Amino acid sequence: MMGSVTDFDHCFGGVPGNDASIRVWFADLDKQQADIAQLSWLPTSEHVRAARLKKPQDRRRYNASRVFIRRVLSNETGILPENVQILTDKCGKPCLNPPGATRHLPSENLLGFNVSHSENFLIIATALGYDVGVDIEVVNPSIDVLAISEACLDHWDIDQVKCSSPGERSLAFYQLWTRREAFAKMLGHGVNSDHIHHTSALPWSQGSIDITLGEKQIVGSLAIRARTTTSATCEAIP
Repeated sequence: MMGSVTDFDHCFGGVPGNDASIRVWFADLDKQQADIAQLSWLPTSEHVRAARLKKPQDRRRYNASRVFIRRVLSNETGILPENVQILTDKCGKPCLNPPGATRHLPSENLLGFNVSHSENFLIIATALGYDVGVDIEVVNPSIDVLAISEACLDHWDIDQVKCSSPGERSLAFYQLWTRREAFAKMLGHGVNSDHIHHTSALPWSQGSIDITLGEKQIVGSLAIRARTTTSATCEAIP
């Protein structure tokens, strides 16, 4: 059984604006055990996806993540976890399908959320009235961050990685990489889209996440901006 969802609610330093309506939740999926009743919350499409995963560990982590996400969203909205419907917009960004009369609420009254995972760790950011993107990565000190930077980052970010001291270079790369991904996810586009090289025309804020658990360091970023549309539109996940 999973513990109370509030056991995994963390307030990290650097959350933009220190706004109480913006919350960050963290879980170690290897310490989560979803029971049969909780697995019944998941739709058929997610059970099918889990069944396609070849490794038992990957299936357990996937199921635990989907249950945990519903527990968080239930906690934040008051919707029963079995009634939480997660849809996706045309670019693949997840969003809630609000029940009944709440579907046409002003955007500032709608809960936005975003999810990221790396290895056995999951993070979910929830924000009332905001577009939000979050990304985490478990630091791998053995990878060639200079080579990856030159292949994937723009020249400004490459220069920052190169100018970092050897001891800080890996951390600098992951900070830049997760900021890039969180920004893309906030906008609802893929990280390889052209927009990623340009600052959003609307004001946005960025916060950093840095967690050390045992020998693992988890680096991440949170990106938020206030919504400007009157409602959120989504399409059902295939």
